[in-house]
Amino acid sequence: MAFYDPLTGLPQRQMFIGHMEQALAELARDEEMQGAVLMLDIDDFRKVNETYGLDVGDQILREIGRRLSTAIRPHDSVSRATGDEFMVLLTLLGADRVAAARHALKVAEKLHDVLAGQPFQVGNASITIQVSIGLTMLDQRSTKISQVLQEAGMALHRAEEKGGDCVVFFSSCIQARIEERLSLERDLSVALKTSQLRMDLQPQYGEDDRVVGAELLARWTHPERGIVSPAQFIPVAMEAGLMPRLTRWSLQVACETLVRLQGHGIECPISVNINPHSLLRPDFVPSVQETLAQTGALAGGLIFEITEEAWLGDLELAARRMQALNRLGIRFSIDDFGSGFTNLTYLRRLPLDELKIDRSLIQGLPEDADSQAIIRMILGMARQLGLRVIAEGIETGEQAGFLFAHGCDAVQGFWKARPMPIEVWVAAQTRSLGCQERR
Repeated sequence: MAFYDPLTGLPQRQMFIGHMEQALAELARDEEMQGAVLMLDIDDFRKVNETYGLDVGDQILREIGRRLSTAIRPHDSVSRATGDEFMVLLTLLGADRVAAARHALKVAEKLHDVLAGQPFQVGNASITIQVSIGLTMLDQRSTKISQVLQEAGMALHRAEEKGGDCVVFFSSCIQARIEERLSLERDLSVALKTSQLRMDLQPQYGEDDRVVGAELLARWTHPERGIVSPAQFIPVAMEAGLMPRLTRWSLQVACETLVRLQGHGIECPISVNINPHSLLRPDFVPSVQETLAQTGALAGGLIFEITEEAWLGDLELAARRMQALNRLGIRFSIDDFGSGFTNLTYLRRLPLDELKIDRSLIQGLPEDADSQAIIRMILGMARQLGLRVIAEGIETGEQAGFLFAHGCDAVQGFWKARPMPIEVWVAAQTRSLGCQERR
């Protein structure tokens, strides 16, 4: 059991590393021993286990091992590394480095097709999987096993970054990309302790042109990199395990903003994005309660914007977390509604208050007939369920006019206001209130 995986019968990681060490030793004596290492990962295999059960998952893993073993040459080897990750060692690829690399890539593509191109029959179920593969060469420049495994891992990571279900060959560009990613992780960790991060505020407007709410948006100004887009640093935060800290910071700023607004007599709900994984953490609800108590903010002024990812993993757990926060007074909004696949039964089972229509559905308005039909359908469904609707990404008065004419409650976008520093907006609102009082 120390050397062979009891489920698939394949060599374990330790034996595979022994094979690699032997290949490196032979490579030092014979240039024609050039080889390659492939690292394979089954994309979202967790969903197979959740949908069909662990027994079915085990049967598929055994079949994966069998397919890989029969698809390689006798002098090559395959290993089950961990869970749904496998590794393949190719040897005797010849002395020509270009030809050897081309051969290795063809084998990787063949193995991808062997696994992803043919469904797995388990009982009455026909299950198709997707596979990401990272590939690196084992040649004269390879000096350490750890280096080769690191390169294969980097290539696999890049394949997953690209959306999975593909083969990626390791290159110096990938290494530079990974190193840049690690550098960004370190910088973000520092930023969370300094004033580099800030929240901008973008107001939301009703049909009467009055502000009915505002969303807080994270912004990062790096001392050397300049402005770093949320599209760049949010995925880094998730991968680096920094999301809980970023979420706590966001919540802290949202509560402090509410208190400032209340101090000026401004009644305006504040929306803040909450990462789905943070919502499912057992310490999240106590953390929210602690922040509310510490700042003195009223929970009824908070709206947590979440994406459907929050309940795709564990609907019952997400519902319990949301209900506990809802009892405190916090409301919930589905962010980016319409950008992915939302199971509409969730709209009845979860304590939701509003939907935010994704900007991608707004772009065709008001001319595009398909966009009109989709928007009308969403607005009609929301009215039936008693949900408020906010449309984001509004850039023209014509878009806003169509939305309001068909029952949309509020709009958000560059048409009315770009995101701005919180203090700038608070000052403007305070001046506006002062003018109203004088009148």
